[in-house]
Amino acid sequence: MAFYDRWFGKGRLAAQARAAELRGDLIKATELFGEAGDLAEVARILLLRGDGEADPRARLPLFTQAAKLAPEGTEANKAARLKRADLLLALAGDTAVSAVARHEVTEAAKDLEAIGEPLKAAEAFARAGDKEGEARALQAAGDVERLEFLLSTEQYKERISRSREERTKDVDLMIGCGRRREALEALDELLLRSGSSRSESLQSGPLGCPQDDATVRERANGLRARRVLAPIVAIEARGAASDELERYVLVTGDEVVIGRTDGAIKVPSNAVSREHLRIAREGEAIVVRDLQSRNGTQLRGINLAGPIPVGDGIELKLGKEVPLRIAPSKRLDGAIEIEVAGERYYACLGPTRTPVAGLDLAAGPDGWIELVSRGTRAFTATDLELVPRATLLVGDAITTLRGSEPLLRIVST
Repeated sequence: MAFYDRWFGKGRLAAQARAAELRGDLIKATELFGEAGDLAEVARILLLRGDGEADPRARLPLFTQAAKLAPEGTEANKAARLKRADLLLALAGDTAVSAVARHEVTEAAKDLEAIGEPLKAAEAFARAGDKEGEARALQAAGDVERLEFLLSTEQYKERISRSREERTKDVDLMIGCGRRREALEALDELLLRSGSSRSESLQSGPLGCPQDDATVRERANGLRARRVLAPIVAIEARGAASDELERYVLVTGDEVVIGRTDGAIKVPSNAVSREHLRIAREGEAIVVRDLQSRNGTQLRGINLAGPIPVGDGIELKLGKEVPLRIAPSKRLDGAIEIEVAGERYYACLGPTRTPVAGLDLAAGPDGWIELVSRGTRAFTATDLELVPRATLLVGDAITTLRGSEPLLRIVST
């Protein structure tokens, strides 16, 4: 039977495989050794093929297959697992080559640990963010100094984590009571500190970044996106004579400039200049001025040559095409109504009042709209009493009693 296998069976296939290897046909040699049932030789040829590949992505599956086929405990098995682990670590450290998943790096670390390479295993566990595995591997390697440093670093990180959690709770409270500007500054500070800590840490590789950074960044970006910024803010409010929320588009500031691209109110028409017209108070009167626009502002077909008072109401045309009506408001005391381009705006040309008695709006130095309460009424949002000059977010619902129907809701900015 041995004679038959040698000349006509597996022995013949193995001889053909060795001949193919000598010719440099490693793929054929792999197939023939496989047919001969010599898995150790198959693994050896796969390693040769992997070593000859220039592309790391092509080497990885060859080393992986070799590690699976080589009998456990053999030199071929150990060599295959070592090569695969080293390649995975190299790929993990080079994001331009490949984005290696965390679990694959963890598998490589366990392989290195199993074949007696504890220091390399510690490096791999560190890449994967597995502190327990890293400590175990360092202990196996007898590297007391690195183990002590790791444990002290973890204690430091735990203190930082506790401080971060406390600061996050502070942010929640700030947002709830209206101190949103401070909350945003606190979130930015958390991100800045995290970046500084990471740059000083040994775990600065792509797999060692704190997972909660993305959450903090997303929260900060969400807060920025919801800021209510001057000069335009849309609200729904319930006035003294109404039980229903009604929509108002308020224009903040001491003046209102209307233009195609600049100014508080933008009118997308080629007939309108970049800055076309200004509405402001002059003494006791509210007046309109054309800002030397290209096509002029017309009253009954005649171009305005100077300031003209609004009085009880005035109808104009911007650039001879766009109708504009300005009149004292009957819905909002102390405001004027500006109707242009299919929208109605309300401007107080001074402190911005709302339909809710005792509740005004004002723009902070950074343009963030703040809630200003006049008198002794206390206002709440999200079940917390608002601080004076609370900064507003889109979606805020303002009331005087917790749990009651809102008196004012911020719709958009």
